[in-house]
Amino acid sequence: MPLQPIEIPAEIKLLEHTPAAADLIDIANERIERFMLSCEDVSENFVTCDFHLLDQSLTWIKQNNLLTGNRFCEFGSGFGVAALLTSLRGMESVGIEIEDNLVDQATALADSLGLSAEFYCGSFVPRGIAEILELGRDMEHVETDEGDVYEEIGLGIDDFDLFFAFPWPGEHHFFEAVFEAGAAANSLLLSYRGRDGMHLLRKE
Repeated sequence: MPLQPIEIPAEIKLLEHTPAAADLIDIANERIERFMLSCEDVSENFVTCDFHLLDQSLTWIKQNNLLTGNRFCEFGSGFGVAALLTSLRGMESVGIEIEDNLVDQATALADSLGLSAEFYCGSFVPRGIAEILELGRDMEHVETDEGDVYEEIGLGIDDFDLFFAFPWPGEHHFFEAVFEAGAAANSLLLSYRGRDGMHLLRKE
């Protein structure tokens, strides 16, 4: 099924953050900075997203009734801020992260804020899609040889309605390929592309 781009207007930067979202972002940024300064084995591809723009994008998506369901999945979740922001909005949110130390950090952040998002250590690449597994072997920062994390979650990739990803430069096409191959029709993929901002796709 083709992927249909949805333009996110520049005016989203005028949208206000709720006090809870603003506090979450501030706390997350402080913990991320402290973690990166103290941890010698931080993954070289761990960089932070513009969480304020992410929150505004999520607000815009909800305001425009673009969601067809209430389940959210964050690919490569790091500290899990996207999953936590969607959890604040009442979504059933999970994050998938290959680095176990980041899963621990995300879980601790969720617990400290009393949010219900859950985080799993593993690869977001679903098993049983041979062409995606093969494509993933060419990606420097993507693991495809781990077990099937979706079995642990108890949901398939096609059970989620909204996904978020912050791909390493040059790898956004792989995340889109995973989304196109596995996600359900009418689901959304929101991705952050650095200076290019947020990019939104719907699977038709």
